[in-house]
Amino acid sequence: MNRQTMWGLMMLLGVAMYLWNSGELKKHKSTRESGPNVVLITLNSTRADAVGVYGGKNETPVLDTLAKQGTMFTHAVSTSPLTQPAHVSILSGNPPYLTGVVTNGTDIGDRAAMLSYALGAGGWVTGAFVSAYPLTRQLGWGQGWDHFDDTLRAGLVDSSHERAAVHTVDKALEWMELHKKQHFGVWIHLFEPHGPYEAPGRRVDGPTDGPALDLPDYWPDNHKAITDPEWFVEAYKAEVRTVDAAVGRVMDALDEWGVLDETLIVVTADHGESLTEHDYLFDHGDHLYDVSLRVPLIFRWPGKINAGAALSCLVSNQDITPTLLGLLGIADEHERQGRDLSAVLSGAKPCVGQSVLATTTSANDDERLRMSHALRTHRYKRIVSAAGDGSCFDLESDPRENRRVSDCPSEMKDMMLRLLDDQVEPIQPRMDETSEEALRALGYAE
Repeated sequence: MNRQTMWGLMMLLGVAMYLWNSGELKKHKSTRESGPNVVLITLNSTRADAVGVYGGKNETPVLDTLAKQGTMFTHAVSTSPLTQPAHVSILSGNPPYLTGVVTNGTDIGDRAAMLSYALGAGGWVTGAFVSAYPLTRQLGWGQGWDHFDDTLRAGLVDSSHERAAVHTVDKALEWMELHKKQHFGVWIHLFEPHGPYEAPGRRVDGPTDGPALDLPDYWPDNHKAITDPEWFVEAYKAEVRTVDAAVGRVMDALDEWGVLDETLIVVTADHGESLTEHDYLFDHGDHLYDVSLRVPLIFRWPGKINAGAALSCLVSNQDITPTLLGLLGIADEHERQGRDLSAVLSGAKPCVGQSVLATTTSANDDERLRMSHALRTHRYKRIVSAAGDGSCFDLESDPRENRRVSDCPSEMKDMMLRLLDDQVEPIQPRMDETSEEALRALGYAE
């Protein structure tokens, strides 16, 4: 075999491998005409009130328009203030205390209930594009997807732990265009506005003449030198605007391809972010207050989902996958605690609130995981710390959770005990050198 022939064969092999990995050569049961495209976008660390349509003093025109064209839930609550546990809930329909995934750095293992498998079995060609180490294939997140892109070092500003929204969307749109004449289901995860807040075009340059702020340890020194909390609040809002623009690029591409109104779009966040509340500055994970749990949740599918509706019933991110399956007419073979809200979105049924149990975790001296739980209803929240201390808040009179009340309704204690009776053993995080380095860089390990 001469050199020219060998190079030709290698090029053909390379093209074939690319097409196989992209899903182009894999056979699927249906084409786009047999159902909508599905686009699920998850934003990191985006509290609901950072979005304009949720009452935030911020300019988010894309998300605002999306909400006006679809249905928004004004009281959507995450099951966890941590990326991995929250995303397992989003993609499986179950809360952390039932999945065992309660912290970051966890190898999530094989999970047949994940949305990726349901979409694939239903005939969708599927792709996922993630922006941070906790959601990489190394920890089990590639399962079920025809194409999974976790190439984090995509640009000069990226690292081995995270990727900028612009580069993740570049990759997602490239793949979506390849399959625009098919029937595709895609998950796009954007890491902004996770700290440190570094929106493109915004200089890290603020007042340095005040008392030092108690910033998270992983933040760089140039941020730690800034002493004005308001600078960080504005920097956070700027990062939210960055992801708003990134979502806009996806919407524009769908419109350009003529499939926008044939696409079921869901935008949410894994959890929120504490800015200056409760003396917990610009971080998340340690507490179960609403600033870390309330998230945007918006559905858009013209003709199938009511437009311009704002529903105030209490829902959870564990409702997303059951609702998607209901909207798509996919028979659900798995037991999920999350609810199918498809009839609510179409207006066929009223939205009835539920209680939501959220979980977070910390490690004690022997590195065993200790869990705190919060049971939230529309009016009350009962928090039980890892040490067993309980506190209650009346969210109607004290939405910022600054004043404890003597006790929550007695049935909340009973309900929490009943739910936790089914709790599974938490999965210990991986602590190999690669995982430790990545988690430490992202603020998820000491």
